[in-house]
Amino acid sequence: MLHPYIINTLNAFVLIIAGLIAYFANPAKPPTALIAPLFGLLLLAATYHMRKHNRFVTHTVTALTILVGLIVITRIDPETFEWNRRNVLLLLMGVSCFIAAAFYVGTFVRERRLRNNTIYKDDL
Repeated sequence: MLHPYIINTLNAFVLIIAGLIAYFANPAKPPTALIAPLFGLLLLAATYHMRKHNRFVTHTVTALTILVGLIVITRIDPETFEWNRRNVLLLLMGVSCFIAAAFYVGTFVRERRLRNNTIYKDDL
């Protein structure tokens, strides 16, 4: 299983890149399109502390990741859904957040079962 900081970095880059593509592809350039890239930068800034195995930061990143996933997914209107660039990018960002959160929770469970830091042995 990959370490949480690697998953966090990948998720942050997905949020930043897909969010900027969605922003610049829209001729109106709405400021709400920058929500995902800003959260991506925030998650990327937390990667250092996740690498040092700070549990508070890891749990906060998990909560923020789930929050961003919900925010992004709720921006899709199910009544007028069609497979255009905007909806595909929103789905990509939302699915990326939920997969990252699942990896975080899997790491928490594995760490709890081992009751020590042996899952991080190659990392220390």
